[in-house]
Amino acid sequence: MSKKWKKIGMLSVAALLVLTGGTGVLFREELKIAGSIRTLSEEDKIYYMEFGTDYHFEEFLEAGGASSDKEVSAFLTRCISKGFYQMEVTNEGPACSVISALDGAGSHMWGRNFDWDGSVPIIVKCAPKDGYASIATCDFKNITNSAETVPEQFPYKMLAIAALYVPMDGMNEAGLCVADLEVNEGGMAAVDTKKPDLTITTAIRLLLNRAATVEEAVALLGQYDIHASGGISHHLAISDAAGASVSVEFVDGEMVVVDTNCITNFNLANKDTAAGGESAQERYLRLCAIYDEAHGILSGAEVKRALSQVAKTQGEWWTQWSIVYQQDTQTASYYFHGKYEDGIHISM
Repeated sequence: MSKKWKKIGMLSVAALLVLTGGTGVLFREELKIAGSIRTLSEEDKIYYMEFGTDYHFEEFLEAGGASSDKEVSAFLTRCISKGFYQMEVTNEGPACSVISALDGAGSHMWGRNFDWDGSVPIIVKCAPKDGYASIATCDFKNITNSAETVPEQFPYKMLAIAALYVPMDGMNEAGLCVADLEVNEGGMAAVDTKKPDLTITTAIRLLLNRAATVEEAVALLGQYDIHASGGISHHLAISDAAGASVSVEFVDGEMVVVDTNCITNFNLANKDTAAGGESAQERYLRLCAIYDEAHGILSGAEVKRALSQVAKTQGEWWTQWSIVYQQDTQTASYYFHGKYEDGIHISM
């Protein structure tokens, strides 16, 4: 975020409150959401916020969704700032790892590493009136384009409301887990049918709000044209509480579903485990080996250990957070910046 943009944003929010008589009547809903933001770790810049509604998401869907980050930004500008200042959201494209397994007691576990080059994590709890409650993780950097900007001052708390529309991963109260992973080879072909449109992150929000199973998630995605976000290609890792686990991929303009318990940064539909670069291949083969050696049975601690073994600790991309979800109890354990001994535990 440029210094000029920061200044304009701050002045606009201040002016906005003056114009409404300082009461914030026009922004009652936004002020309530912004007021829920709290700091979980000052050292690691980790934040938490709550939504008691879907924050216009049904309205967003009824309007036809969005085929680009720019269109999502335009919608959020109307909702959040009422046009007083411009919202900008994007998805820079995480390089990540996912593993799904059973624990010894028959519960389903799901683990995910989010790898990037600097993030400001916001854990978002959402409880829509007509949908599933969920826990999701957003990177505030996708809203501000800055790893240094944090949602502590009032203007940035208002900007953080956009986090609902750009989840990187999450789990809902039905035990459905979803994560966005970058695809390092090929590309998502542009699609333009008569279906409504969604970007990858708004597709994740749709699934968290409405889907209880992998089958339902796939059926929902099939009702939309899914578009690349941030100018890169993606696929979705989806798992449910009954143990179904898939990679939903977008190949040559078609949605392809691949049953798999391990996913990194290449499309498995192509059956080419050497795709996606050396790191993606190594992480995928390592996760598969861990899964096979354990016959698919891993405790929460063992899923965490598996994530630590494929975490990236050096180079341009490094692991910003790891999550272990227990799908039957809807609990999440977060580990930030490779600190696997210090977890943040959140229950639905």
